Amino acid sequence: MNTLILCNSTLGTHEDCITKWAKTAIKPRRLVVLDGTDYNQVVHGTTGSLPFGVADDEAAAGEIVGIDLLGCSNTIKIEAGGTISAGVLLIPGADGKALPMPTAPGKYTCIGLALSSASSGGDVEVLTSLPYPYAITE
Repeated sequence: MNTLILCNSTLGTHEDCITKWAKTAIKPRRLVVLDGTDYNQVVHGTTGSLPFGVADDEAAAGEIVGIDLLGCSNTIKIEAGGTISAGVLLIPGADGKALPMPTAPGKYTCIGLALSSASSGGDVEVLTSLPYPYAITE
């Protein structure tokens, strides 16, 4: 007999991952955010959003999806939304993809450091951090 084991414990604490319900179709290796109306559901992050994790796998709307939490000790592969060079800081981009930190003045949300290079649509290995505000003033 097979037993389904999910990341969420009955005690409400999590180590490196968590499970949530997909509000919309979720693609693997994409940043996710909590849905604004139901904290048990997730959607893809967008530019300027505050993601908390990366989807482990594909999920249709209404299915459970495993999520690797940002800022844990492991590295995570995230789909690149543009050309990324190793050694640059990353921010959330459109449709849950990672982008390199812009050089233009502005306020951004840093999600980690690229440990590999990637082209748009490829995977970048990321040493993630807890998302934090990052301002470029000049």
